[in-house]
Amino acid sequence: MLPYSKMSNPYDDDTQRMAQVEARLDTRPPWRSALLVVGGCAAIALFGALAWAGLPGSGLILVPIGLGMILGGGIEWVLGHLGT
Repeated sequence: MLPYSKMSNPYDDDTQRMAQVEARLDTRPPWRSALLVVGGCAAIALFGALAWAGLPGSGLILVPIGLGMILGGGIEWVLGHLGT
């Protein structure tokens, strides 16, 4: 049986961990939130077109995806602006 060796983990220190998170958040493109909202609106618009064409069952997939993208993008945008 091999003994357990303690290897140094760069994420052990809370300050290092928070610095890593903040660095990752700062490298995100600023238009990502808008792209999520636009993609969500496109998914809901696609559902509207498919429902108009006679395929309303597609809304079971497209509407939750679209609403989730809109809410996610909006929350990300608000939290990004609150942090600055």
